[in-house]
Amino acid sequence: MLIYTQTEVHAQVTSVDATLAKAFATDELLPFLIDAALKNSGEVKKFDKSIQLAQANLKINKNSIYSALGLQASYAYGTNYAAVADATASTNFNRLTTTQTGFYNLGVGISLPITTVINRKHLVRSAQMQMEVFGHERETATMVVKQEVIRMYQELKLSQKLLGISTNNKQSAQLNYDLAEKEFLQGQLTVEQLSRVLEMNNKAKVEYEQTVNLFQTNLLQLETFTGTTLASLLKRVR
Repeated sequence: MLIYTQTEVHAQVTSVDATLAKAFATDELLPFLIDAALKNSGEVKKFDKSIQLAQANLKINKNSIYSALGLQASYAYGTNYAAVADATASTNFNRLTTTQTGFYNLGVGISLPITTVINRKHLVRSAQMQMEVFGHERETATMVVKQEVIRMYQELKLSQKLLGISTNNKQSAQLNYDLAEKEFLQGQLTVEQLSRVLEMNNKAKVEYEQTVNLFQTNLLQLETFTGTTLASLLKRVR
């Protein structure tokens, strides 16, 4: 008769430790993963640049009206007709005199077609609406990134738990096989019985390797998506 002994063990995989188990238990890791993924997302970056471009276009459209405003200045030299007081005259009266002087003219001129005034309002509104559209699209992209991080995070948590269970099963199957082998050498088990125990042991080993592979795959996918390593983020939740 075989006795199956269940032994409490922890996964001996470098990526699985007490810190990771604590982080999964409290979900402290999730906000850091989401923040890293948003910073790493090419789609979110694209809409950030689009919003900046729309803001620049808005400023250009608002200031376009000033292109019709210009400063005009000129200088001329020649005869200037001026009225001056004649000190030699018997009566107080002014006479005209001519002098050679320079003339400066300075002024502001504007040439503004009515279409420019009308179109400016529409151009400004168009740039504002474009900026709003990019803002909404960025929100949508942000939501997609958050949902994807949550999905991948949950899969990683599940694979970590399955890895712990698989590790326990592997350890238990190995103990059972060791015990069955001793009983076989003592003549207490038949070859057929030993073969069944060996088959169960090998099956547990295969399941363990598959679970390790699943956990590592989920981990690598999450790290690639967020652009950071899980080890670096774990330092922030300790």
